[in-house]
Amino acid sequence: MPLRHPLAVLALAAATVIAVAPHASASAVTVSARTAVASKPTEAVQYVQDSLYAAGDSGCLHRRANADGSPGPYTWRGYDGTERTLDTYSGALPGQYGYYGTGSDTVLASQQYAGGQARLLNPATGAAIDVTVPDGQYVAAAFGSTLITLITQEYNEVWQAVRLHVLRVSDTGAIVSDIPVDPPGGQFFHKEQTVLAGDDNSALIRFRHATAIGVLDLTTGAITEISTHATDDDPLRLQAALSPTHIAVYHEGAAQARVVRRDDPAGAQTAVTVPQSPTGTAFVGLAGEWLLTSYRPPYGTTPGPGGPLLATPLEGGTPSTLLESAEPQIAQVPDGGAVVVGPSADGTWTAQRVTVAPSGKLALQVL
Repeated sequence: MPLRHPLAVLALAAATVIAVAPHASASAVTVSARTAVASKPTEAVQYVQDSLYAAGDSGCLHRRANADGSPGPYTWRGYDGTERTLDTYSGALPGQYGYYGTGSDTVLASQQYAGGQARLLNPATGAAIDVTVPDGQYVAAAFGSTLITLITQEYNEVWQAVRLHVLRVSDTGAIVSDIPVDPPGGQFFHKEQTVLAGDDNSALIRFRHATAIGVLDLTTGAITEISTHATDDDPLRLQAALSPTHIAVYHEGAAQARVVRRDDPAGAQTAVTVPQSPTGTAFVGLAGEWLLTSYRPPYGTTPGPGGPLLATPLEGGTPSTLLESAEPQIAQVPDGGAVVVGPSADGTWTAQRVTVAPSGKLALQVL
């Protein structure tokens, strides 16, 4: 049976243009091994709600409100400054649907948790691929040319996701391989917000119980479990982030995130302190050897400049401030950085790329 997602795709709220005093924000920053030096905006920051949906190899997908506060178009902004407006997009908003980017320039343009047809879209070029989904399967996520689908079944009078499928798709939309994936013993896949994060090689999977997440190898279908140290058994409070070198998992409200090496996901975990905020829920990401933290305000809060964007060394230490206010979304970039939204030095509220230098230092690049 088709799954009905409990949350509708979020629309931008009205009245989203807010002036912020210059001293309230920071924008340009370079983070060394321990400290951050931020330059203050020279003009008052003009906040415009700008929701970030995904980041890929060559750009990011976002939706910026119009000047009157009404919802703007979905726009692909290249890292080279080029822009393309999308006619339609039905993908998920990170932090609301447990979906944190794409790992490539391809996004799922059709509705999540739907069967029948799926559309993969390259926003940078406008090229689209239509895929006929096998009967009984429903699309949970897409990473590059790979679809992750699920099959549901009634068990003890409750509908469960009893199996996943990894579908590899050709340039013409033909399915060239279909790998069935069963959950580990004693677990079911969570039938909503099934996929936490992913890229071309792996996806992080949410189970019905919050005690662990799964690292799904998209080539073989093998699953490796990672203990979450969750403070309760609510899997919808789990977050995860995936970089080329690390995996981070965080249970909302906990004092620490757990980080493992991507090449040894079942190995030793590093506990990294997550700074808490009295006015928002921490939202985690990764960049190099740093844990990124932004803050999601309570549901129903009027859009406005959010909490800070912080960077904490994975080896431990004092968090550094990248931005003194930021949108809550963090979209992972395949090369190891991330894309965030916050104020630039001239006061513009805009998307910015978190880059990682060979030395390990972080920097922000306005897009």
